[in-house]
Amino acid sequence: MAYIHYDHKSNGAVYASLYESFRDKGKVKTRRLENLGRVIDKENNIFCQKGITYQYVLGEGRREVPLSVLPSEPVIPETEKLILDFGDAWFLMEYLSRQPFYNSIRNTLPGESDTLLALIFYRLLSDKGAFCHARIWYEGNYSYLAFPHANLTGQNISRVLKKLGSEEIQRHFFEDYMSSIYGDDGVAGILVDSTGVPNATKMDITQLSNHNGDISREVRLIYVIDCDNGMPIYFRYVAGNIIDVSTLITTISELEQYGVSVSHAILDAGYYSEKNAVELFESGIPFMTRLAPDKTVFKDTATGNLDDLMSQKYAHRYGERLVFIKKIPVSVCEHEAYVYLCIDGDMYLMQHKKTFLRALDGKKDFDGTDAAVKRLGVFAILTSEEISEDRLLPMYYTRQQAEQVFDITKNYADLLPIRVQSEEAFAGHLLVCFIATAIMQKLQQELLKRRSRKAKMLNPESILAYLRNQKCKVYKNYAIPQEPRKEVNAIYDIFKVQVPCKIPLTTVEM
Repeated sequence: MAYIHYDHKSNGAVYASLYESFRDKGKVKTRRLENLGRVIDKENNIFCQKGITYQYVLGEGRREVPLSVLPSEPVIPETEKLILDFGDAWFLMEYLSRQPFYNSIRNTLPGESDTLLALIFYRLLSDKGAFCHARIWYEGNYSYLAFPHANLTGQNISRVLKKLGSEEIQRHFFEDYMSSIYGDDGVAGILVDSTGVPNATKMDITQLSNHNGDISREVRLIYVIDCDNGMPIYFRYVAGNIIDVSTLITTISELEQYGVSVSHAILDAGYYSEKNAVELFESGIPFMTRLAPDKTVFKDTATGNLDDLMSQKYAHRYGERLVFIKKIPVSVCEHEAYVYLCIDGDMYLMQHKKTFLRALDGKKDFDGTDAAVKRLGVFAILTSEEISEDRLLPMYYTRQQAEQVFDITKNYADLLPIRVQSEEAFAGHLLVCFIATAIMQKLQQELLKRRSRKAKMLNPESILAYLRNQKCKVYKNYAIPQEPRKEVNAIYDIFKVQVPCKIPLTTVEM
């Protein structure tokens, strides 16, 4: 007959082994069948061995821990690390605690804020990877001391992601987050953009998408970004087969429910339709959007207005670029608006030679080639209000902030690849990535404001890489940071932070 034997160690830990009793020549004997590892929950037969937490059922063997009996307490490593990666986590914690949205993060899951912050830090500080590797990273990083109540077992991470994915938790987070940024009377100019999140998971929201000719199985992720500071303020997601143009009004309506009044909107071409334009006009929201060449208003405006566009009276300098801009009043669904026909001089010159060479090689007719040349480098911007030509492109190209945010989300916050199987866990994963993106974007924006030569040579990724090289030694009552190198000292100086000589473990941020 098999049974579990418990062995109490002098350090307070309890280990378990599977034993079997049997008769041999009339005598009862015992023998050990296998080591079960450290005891996590004796009542429910939950053990941890070699970093893997599991439940053992007599007669059945090992199996995954049911969520109903998952322990809420962290699993203590069997071997304490005496030296930890220090600088990156300590700096990030010091920096984050200064931000207005720090308490919004901690309040998202009040009883499990250490686990949430540890997951966010894992996304930002590790070399990326599946969440199943988070505990390995955690045990070798100062985050282990900063967030001592984090539970990064695989089963608990799945449970926390599902919890974060609930509508109630997400609404609570965004109410708190937007309130911390805008206060009670929030007014914001917004950028709205989307990106595909390809994945092969079997969820209803994963659908075939045809976006600009690229076909993939994906979910469409929509971000709303503040025009003035480039900070992401909201996200939502829709099935991959839903086109961008049909999501705009819903996105703005949801923002209003969180107390954010949209003062103006800058949109990509995929969001323009006459229906959306009417909704924005009637809502009193000024807007700016690029027009796709197949839109009627683009075609009608281009007719007869391209011949003299490349003349000096329409020439404007945008940095080192030469852009020709012609303003044309138009009517959009009986509302006054303006189309700005533009030619990018650099793009025109790049394409001019190629167009003629292709025409000569393909022996195309003259009229077709001449018509194509007239449209080289041409793009059009529609605005609901008149804007001076000097302000037009600087305003429109704030859209690049959306591209930067998506770059951070995918590359720094580790949005891809998706390794979850339920929509709730997927939504929770997106929230973790959103928070990580907000932190990195804030760091990036503050770094751009610093005018020192040292600051201009750094970016968020290089900052965290340098800081990771500073270690700390862990003793019984204190963590002792090791001497920082020159590059690390420069980073601390830029952000006006000072590392203590020793950190009492009993007063580490909880």
